[in-house]
Amino acid sequence: MSAIYEPSGAAREYSPLALNYIKGCDHGCVYCYVPKMMKRFNSNYVHSDVYIKEEETLMKELKRSCKKFQNSEKQVFLSFLTDPYSHFNNDTKLTRKVLLMLLEHNIPVSILSKGGKNLIQDLDVFKMFGDNIQIGGSLTFTNNEDSLKWEKNGALPKDRFETLKIMHENGIKTWASMEPVIYPDQSLEIMELTSSYVDSYKIGKLNHFKKHEDKFDWTKFLTDSVKIMRKHNKLFYIKKDLLQYKEESLFLNDYETDMDYMALKNQRLNVIL
Repeated sequence: MSAIYEPSGAAREYSPLALNYIKGCDHGCVYCYVPKMMKRFNSNYVHSDVYIKEEETLMKELKRSCKKFQNSEKQVFLSFLTDPYSHFNNDTKLTRKVLLMLLEHNIPVSILSKGGKNLIQDLDVFKMFGDNIQIGGSLTFTNNEDSLKWEKNGALPKDRFETLKIMHENGIKTWASMEPVIYPDQSLEIMELTSSYVDSYKIGKLNHFKKHEDKFDWTKFLTDSVKIMRKHNKLFYIKKDLLQYKEESLFLNDYETDMDYMALKNQRLNVIL
């Protein structure tokens, strides 16, 4: 589970490389895709039972993997099978150890978390990466009631917003995952609210909840999202699941639908693919 690898499918839209070093998550998100996926391999899998391999073994495996990708320009994403700043991490501090290993081998990192101010414990390590790191938040709601209903143990919305603002104020590149989109109006409001301290956005929709999905006009959501991005001059990527709702009249640059445009390497080089 500790090996750096190239993700596939929808996961590949987030990063060219990824690292899973923890199984399970204690945030309890209703929409999480991981439990269903993992049950294909283990019918007894319980996502709320967070665990790792024996730490010494895990770190040895990670070190071998890091040597393989040492000085790579491809970023590593943390993490698809868990939240790197879950409550479990507050006790183990495992993500800090992983980050220091990646830093030692000069490997760029992209983090996505619902942990809010739990991330601040590693602010000093983030700064060590310089422009070799970007910190992202999953931004889903504007109010506590909906957040507690759908993501009962994740940080509350204001906490997530304030954490990204703190990262921005400390010179760390920030990004937002606008996915899943449970209520499009709230997601649009979030884009407006966070535009002064979030550098880039990945915008998708809700999937696998067809009854709820069908309540909304995704073409309108896509069009409105692009208008907000243009207004605030933001880097953004439209995920494939939302892109299918694009009308011909809506103009998108090719790089705004290229899944690697927002990767750190391309941002550093200011490349338009």
